[in-house]
Amino acid sequence: MTGSSPYRLDELGWLQFDRLCSLMLEAECGLTDLRWGGRGDVARVALIDGRVSLREQGIRVGGPVAVAVIWVRADPVRERRLEAFRDRVVGLPPEQVQARLLLTNLEAGESEAALRGSPAGDDQRWTVLGAGEISASLDHHPWLRAAMPSVLGLRDLGGLIDPGVRARSSFDVERAQELARVFWPTHAYDRARDVLVRHRFVVLTGPPEMGKTAIAEMLALASLTDGWEAHQCNDPEQVWRVFDRERRQVLIADDAFGSTEYRPDAAERWARGLGRLLEMLDAQHCLIWTSRPAPLKAGLRRVQRESGSERFPAPGEVLVDASDLDLADKTLILFRHAKAHGAAGAVRGLVRSAGTSIVEHPHFTPERIRRFVTDRLDELPRLPTYDRPGLLRFIEDELVARRRRCARRSRRSSQSTASSSSRSSMRPRG
Repeated sequence: MTGSSPYRLDELGWLQFDRLCSLMLEAECGLTDLRWGGRGDVARVALIDGRVSLREQGIRVGGPVAVAVIWVRADPVRERRLEAFRDRVVGLPPEQVQARLLLTNLEAGESEAALRGSPAGDDQRWTVLGAGEISASLDHHPWLRAAMPSVLGLRDLGGLIDPGVRARSSFDVERAQELARVFWPTHAYDRARDVLVRHRFVVLTGPPEMGKTAIAEMLALASLTDGWEAHQCNDPEQVWRVFDRERRQVLIADDAFGSTEYRPDAAERWARGLGRLLEMLDAQHCLIWTSRPAPLKAGLRRVQRESGSERFPAPGEVLVDASDLDLADKTLILFRHAKAHGAAGAVRGLVRSAGTSIVEHPHFTPERIRRFVTDRLDELPRLPTYDRPGLLRFIEDELVARRRRCARRSRRSSQSTASSSSRSSMRPRG
């Protein structure tokens, strides 16, 4: 289970690497709710009373065990990286335990070699899980990839997605993988994943640009790596064209009832077919709807009148609000975009200094932050003055301007839809 890593774990950053290691320990060992101490950008340590057994990797460490997580920033000078790793291990608190387990984004072999001859290396109780072992765990556990879909943007998916499954799917894998590089699994994502497991049906709702489609695509991409087909289906007829009772399939209806305004024709089609759709959902078939709140409310009324409330799940059971983002979610969305953008050191410092003001802005949305980072982030150091008030004014202008542009596009789309409907109603019948 050793060797080079197919996942570019250096691109995660220390915070996501911490999360990945916690999830890996849960998947491999059943360890949950560990109490971590230390600084994530240096080293994190948790103490475990009993033994630790990584069943799939054939590793058993007798207890009590100190688990340390050390992520080392990429550096073109390999020796400098290894020295930073060694210094962090040497600086770990000397806990009175029988054994130590160390997880790092470096390769296990070079990590162990770097420790030899050092004060830490004199202690032979270290068991090192490096990038190769962590990658093996990711490949082995579909649950782990689904819980941390960001990793699916860090490797070639050819070895994870069955060629036949990919060929039969109508899902845009390349687009979803690009999204995975900047995606943060928010609380809304975690809830949507749980709802889909329990009910085989989830309805993602929320205002524009809040990540409904992104959550649906990450759920589908993770399912693809577990042997599920993934299909984009805009109406029930498309569902029946791709439906195969013998295959595992996840079906996505994005903006099921209209992207900006309620579309009665779309609601009518879903209403007529929903009873049959709900009957087909089982351990091998899942359905994901996304919709803005107003079209969804009108659409669900039509669906329930047609299908009967006894055949439609209680909305509270299957509805997930994608806009339910806490401060941590918003901050991590901003930092993921900035890191993937490859921002220079001066820009990263400005983002850190103004990060709270950015994410607490009333017009914050994940999509506006993506555009802000892509289009304007590199301009920050070139502003005539980028003191804190000037920086905040710049961010305010950008987010408000983008909100206005979004509103104008929405109005134009609504007017175009209304005009099209009007022309359709004036056509002679018969």
